Amino acid sequence: MCPSIWYPGHVQKAKRQIKENIKKIDAVIIVLDARAPVATVSFELDIFKSKRKLFVLNKSDLSDEGYNEIWKSEISKTFPVFLHSKHTKRAELVDFVSRNVPPDSRVCVVGVPNVGKSTIINKIVGRHKVQTGAQPGITRGVQWVKIENFTLMDSPGILYAEIFVKEISAKLLLVGCLPFEQVPDDIYELAYEIYREASGDVAALHEKLEEFGRKRGLLRKGGVVDFERSKQLFFKELSEGRFGRFTYDREPELFWKVVERSHNIVDNGDT
Repeated sequence: MCPSIWYPGHVQKAKRQIKENIKKIDAVIIVLDARAPVATVSFELDIFKSKRKLFVLNKSDLSDEGYNEIWKSEISKTFPVFLHSKHTKRAELVDFVSRNVPPDSRVCVVGVPNVGKSTIINKIVGRHKVQTGAQPGITRGVQWVKIENFTLMDSPGILYAEIFVKEISAKLLLVGCLPFEQVPDDIYELAYEIYREASGDVAALHEKLEEFGRKRGLLRKGGVVDFERSKQLFFKELSEGRFGRFTYDREPELFWKVVERSHNIVDNGDT
């Protein structure tokens, strides 16, 4: 097992708030990062075992187009799936939700920190009513948002108390779902190897950070590269899609293995 890297008090509070409101919820929109669907589904899905579930593959403009279709096809075998990007129109997203939940449903939007839950809410609502930001966990409280055909409950990201393999931690780092300053070096190293495999980059991590740091002027006294600053900025920009479109989860069968860890939540709320 890989010990928890980041499980702050407000995430635990959010989980309690969701459990307190679970009887009011009819359906749940689970937001995943299209670059890492397996890593970003690794949270306590059993909370929503009896609820209708919809999946949104967010940031699909940052992931490999071919894998977008593979992932959409795979997950849609069991759940409704929507590919979302910054170019998605509000009407398209609202129509997807409306077609897949009963009228007047109360819907909860969930996902790991910084996966884009508030962006989805804002797109559906059509105005920036819910706070968004580039730091994991910026949304701190439960909010209900009434729109045309259903009511949305926004919630902070939920992350497993124990991330059970280091590879999940590394992929969460690659897509910006972990705070860069709190991640140990071995996870950075593993994340970079996953990035190298996806991108075809041949440079070693130290070599890459040396080059990147000099280009960005991240130097200490005497012209030595500040590797800590270089590392954090490089991975931040990587998570923002500055270096190209990459998909890090490429084995759809692993998605169902992770889902099965959450007490067989494949029940889609139809019973």
